[in-house]
Amino acid sequence: MLTPLGWGTLAGSLVLYAVAYVLGYPEPAVLASGGLLALACALAWTAPRPKLEVRREVTPLKVPRGDAAVAVLQVRNLGGWALSGLRARDRFGAGEQTVDLPRLPRRALRTVSYPLPTDERGEIPVGPLLLIRADPLGLTRRVREYGEAVTLLVRPRTVALPVPLPDAPTTWRARPATTRPAARSPSTPCASTSSATTCATSTGAPAPARAPSWSASSSTPACPPRPSSSTPAT
Repeated sequence: MLTPLGWGTLAGSLVLYAVAYVLGYPEPAVLASGGLLALACALAWTAPRPKLEVRREVTPLKVPRGDAAVAVLQVRNLGGWALSGLRARDRFGAGEQTVDLPRLPRRALRTVSYPLPTDERGEIPVGPLLLIRADPLGLTRRVREYGEAVTLLVRPRTVALPVPLPDAPTTWRARPATTRPAARSPSTPCASTSSATTCATSTGAPAPARAPSWSASSSTPACPPRPSSSTPAT
């Protein structure tokens, strides 16, 4: 197909032919012939369909925002003659990435890589890849599509937060054992003091204080025997 420059060359050649015909000057006709000859050579340059093996890989497919993502392009010439004027154009979201390929001898392999922008977060489609072959004058070009589109996932950047270390284990100390007080008899309430033990009788009157008497088998002070409540016979 013709490029904008090719269409302009064609239109200019036709105008020069018209001027040469109207004015009768041969010079414009010579210039017009030169333009048409250049267009014919350009079409002959780009008309054959090249035999190419194209592979494009995006790595990595998941990347934090701002980190590097690279597309690796491999092109192999399977034809019987050398190719030049190849250009790869890769679509990336709303933009494009264009890379010029070096001359490809027959059966040769060329590998090029180019960075992909990762300034915006989200799922960004990459591709499909367009391979363009143009003539040296830029009058015509041939465009072919290779491969399928892939998705590059640009994630938010994560920041590592410091984790507090646990406190050092403390030394546990055993509490001193406490002695349980001995149970007292409910029938004989006693009040113990540091000097004597006072016991109450059944009549409600306190018995006379008596020095505490300690038993060999118990640590509870002994109380005097309760007096009998029976009435003596008359």
